Amino acid sequence: MAYSFYKYNIQEINREFVRSDGYSTPTTIQITLYNSQGVEITQFNLANPDLSNVYDAIGRGEDINLDFCYIKNFSSTACKRFLDIPKTELLEVKSFSAQNAFFESPLSVDLSLVKFAGKVIIDDSYLIAQTVDFKGVNHVSDDFFITNSYIKTQKFNFTQFIDHGNEFSFKNSAFDTGVKDFQDSDFNSNEVVFTNTDFGDGDVSFINAKFNNSDVNFKVASFGVGKVDFHFASFGSGRVVFERANFGSGRVDFRTVVFGSGKASFNRSSFVDGEINFEGVEVHSGKVTFKRAAFGSASLFFELYQGNGSDLIFERSVFNSAVSFRGALTNNLVLEECQFNFMVNLHVEKADVIDLSGCTFRDIVEFYTHAQKPKVNILNMAGVRLLGYFYINWDENNLKQLIYNQQNTSVFDKAEQFRVLKENFNSLGKYNEEDKAYVEFKRCELKSKVSKAKTRGFFKSTMAQISAFFQRLLFDHMGLYATSPQRVILSILVIYTVYSLIYILTMLAGVGHIMPSATCAEGLSVVAKGFYFSVVTFFTIGYGDFAPVGISRVIAGTEGFVGVFLMSYFTVAFVRKILR
Repeated sequence: MAYSFYKYNIQEINREFVRSDGYSTPTTIQITLYNSQGVEITQFNLANPDLSNVYDAIGRGEDINLDFCYIKNFSSTACKRFLDIPKTELLEVKSFSAQNAFFESPLSVDLSLVKFAGKVIIDDSYLIAQTVDFKGVNHVSDDFFITNSYIKTQKFNFTQFIDHGNEFSFKNSAFDTGVKDFQDSDFNSNEVVFTNTDFGDGDVSFINAKFNNSDVNFKVASFGVGKVDFHFASFGSGRVVFERANFGSGRVDFRTVVFGSGKASFNRSSFVDGEINFEGVEVHSGKVTFKRAAFGSASLFFELYQGNGSDLIFERSVFNSAVSFRGALTNNLVLEECQFNFMVNLHVEKADVIDLSGCTFRDIVEFYTHAQKPKVNILNMAGVRLLGYFYINWDENNLKQLIYNQQNTSVFDKAEQFRVLKENFNSLGKYNEEDKAYVEFKRCELKSKVSKAKTRGFFKSTMAQISAFFQRLLFDHMGLYATSPQRVILSILVIYTVYSLIYILTMLAGVGHIMPSATCAEGLSVVAKGFYFSVVTFFTIGYGDFAPVGISRVIAGTEGFVGVFLMSYFTVAFVRKILR
């Protein structure tokens, strides 16, 4: 593998160099590499071929073998001039091998506008120039490798490259500081490999690059300080892998990239700061994943993401700057066990599921505050730790149904989600929505208790169900867990009427009587007695002008208890509303 270095020294030695295949040159080139402290890194000897002989071999259509050679000022343009070929035409080269080679030029190592008909291997080699130019190269078949090499140039021009080979690879190669430009390149090979490629500092551009159906691998690739731009790039049905890629300081731009139908993985990738922009990305199917990715202080934008039928997944990631999914369109948006230390915009256009399970939010979460309502079927907030504010509308977003639509969470989980929402609405001063969340929390909590009791034997299960019945009747149906004084008043009127009718029926049946105990109470009809006695009993007024006889005594006792209970219940509900 080629070494990176700070400076180098070239010395021509008047001694024949013989390569292992018998190729020889009359002189030998000795190259010494040094680090920034001037310490020698390595020294090696290479052949010193005559470029005119190389150009002649290209003209004869021979395979070009520059293994273990020092090539100074190689230029496809000069080769065309040597062979009397128009400079705008493609220079045809059969196959090209330059393993353990050293390309050097004060201006440009020029391999532009070349048509390679066979394998291209530049391996364990060095390319040293102000510009290394592969612009407009057309690779027809077989492999194209620039691997394990060190490229020291201010500008690496790989624009408009067209590949129809088997595998295209920059594996283990390293760039020095400078611009790396792959703009408008067209890759049609089975695999495009940038595994463990070190792009160094400087801008890296794959703008409008077409990867078609190739499997694309940037695993463990390293980008230094500078902009990384994949704007308008397109991928097909192959896998796209950026796992453990290291993006340095600067903007990372994937705007309007088309990921096609393959899976795109940014798992364990690392972003330092700046802006990570996936705005307008289009995904036809499959998924885009960021599991355990590190985002540092970088802002992340997935606005207008077009991924209907695909999944966008983040797991166990920490965000220290703004994150936005505004206007996103996706099947599942998964943000599982992530930590958000800054504002999050979840105002998507459409998502079947938004999974926030296990997340921690320390700032504002905007789900919906204005404009078009998100079209969401399921919102999973199981295990959410909400330390900031969650802006969501109970009725507009049909929040109750978003929680109940969850199929993979227990009733207890749903109860905890309603509890979190209840506390959130309280903090925001949305007390009506707080009451609605509180009612659903208590309902789910009760169901959870009954469900747990079913595992403890028949007796405990039966008692729990009986207790739950009365709790639902008294606390829920009669007053919505003290959140609705109006419902308590309605319950009072209904129960008062029912007791009045019971008194009337018992008197007509002769099994109970309401007897006057004062002369002023005489002369009332049976109906009047029933309603009058019921009201003084229900509200425990106790004038003493009537007294129950027979079974009416038992009925009066129960009515007095129910009246005291409901009046207390009303007081609690009413005061709760007033105090807020």
